[in-house]
Amino acid sequence: MGLFWSLAPAVMERPYQRLVPRSTGIPMKVEMLVHRGHSQPGAIHGPVMAKAEVERWFTAPGVRRIRLKEGGVRGSLFLPPGDGPFPGVIDMYGDEGGLIEFRSSLLATRGFAALSLPYFDFEDLPKVMKEFKLEYFEEAARFLQRHPKVKGPGVGVIGTGKGAELALSMITFLPEVVAAVCISGCSSNTVADLHYGEITLPGLRFDMNKVSVSDAGVFDTFEALDDPANPANSSCTIPIEKAEGHFLLVVGEADRMWKSSLYAELAIGRLRQHGKENFELLSYPGAGHRIDPPSTPFCQAKATTIKEALAKWEEKNGQKASEAKEVKLYGQIPPVEKMDESLSTLVNCEKLSLSTNCIERIANLSSLKNLRILSLGRNNIKNLNGLEAVGDTLEELWISYNFIEKLRGIRVMKKLKVLYMSNNLVKDWAEFARLAELPLLEDLVFVGNPLQEKYASDQKNSWIEEATKRVPKLKKLDGILVIKQEEDEEGGN
Repeated sequence: MGLFWSLAPAVMERPYQRLVPRSTGIPMKVEMLVHRGHSQPGAIHGPVMAKAEVERWFTAPGVRRIRLKEGGVRGSLFLPPGDGPFPGVIDMYGDEGGLIEFRSSLLATRGFAALSLPYFDFEDLPKVMKEFKLEYFEEAARFLQRHPKVKGPGVGVIGTGKGAELALSMITFLPEVVAAVCISGCSSNTVADLHYGEITLPGLRFDMNKVSVSDAGVFDTFEALDDPANPANSSCTIPIEKAEGHFLLVVGEADRMWKSSLYAELAIGRLRQHGKENFELLSYPGAGHRIDPPSTPFCQAKATTIKEALAKWEEKNGQKASEAKEVKLYGQIPPVEKMDESLSTLVNCEKLSLSTNCIERIANLSSLKNLRILSLGRNNIKNLNGLEAVGDTLEELWISYNFIEKLRGIRVMKKLKVLYMSNNLVKDWAEFARLAELPLLEDLVFVGNPLQEKYASDQKNSWIEEATKRVPKLKKLDGILVIKQEEDEEGGN
């Protein structure tokens, strides 16, 4: 399977992108080409001698996916085919938040009833990691344990990063959890306080001043977390010696996200101090923080957060982002994937650039009361939801090279004068006509959308005529002046 795990972004693509399926219900298609001769990356290849397309399925036939909204629990339950009962496992990822399902679907394919459990930044869950209540995870464990397709007496949990740390807390405090797989986790509670009844584990502090940046622009956070072995931080330690279940600790010895090998040693030392041998350690030389299912393409670095991007911008510009009128966060390496709540600090920002990243959703703009120009070109955005927060101030939106097909909600941008949205996926006139709902729109770039591409190069005038008929207030279309209204008025004088 080396053909797959060795996949990497092409020379002209953005580096450090993580290739995982967005949907488990459809296959990931990989086209393989064999060229004559041998060429270096980025060079022109020889003629194609053979080709084939491989479909990689992350869900076996018969696996059922059930979206959950049970009490306070959110997520997706994946059930294997058959009557069961099946061993149950809760699956959690780290500080990227949201709902990540591909590992759960693979577990269901292997015979587990797997609950993909988000714990922030999903539906009505908290948007950021401010604090955690273990009761949420307890409710999820009880739901899974009592499910008719799940065999008892207990359930397992698998977690990566922050999810691994939460897995340690779950097996420590919750009797329903009898096994935990902890990948690249810390043996202490980190960043956000964890509450369970009258118990509180403070979060170890993450010091941004200890973050370094490599020559390639990648953040190295290896030294940024406070030392869990320091007696002053003992209140953050998860008392894993209380757990009756079994631990599997998985670490990469080249993890530069944090010191996961050291944290595993601390956990094992604590267990042995209390006479416990209920653990197994898998330590991989040369592996980093992200240890995913087999044949997953290697990713050298995790996504850049808005907080990290702002810290880099402040260091480069010698200015506080909260005071700046223009902030440029374009082309981050690794790319930004989420517009998180750290954007709320940009209270004076009038022009914000987040272009050339990997953002999928517009969000967290409500504090940017002065924003006039927003650049989001070359991302993975599929709709305009989230722009209503700046509808009363935004004058220019640059959002070319995305995946926008529908223009619902665009009417909220009452002051928008300039819209650059070339090379998106708008394909019918009904959607285009929504632009007429923008009372001040005068400059539009729309080239490269399927609707515009229906017109051949020698039909440019026909395209302009049809477009301006539907949006008559336009003064410029695709860089061409179209002052039809003014000409008609002059002709009538």
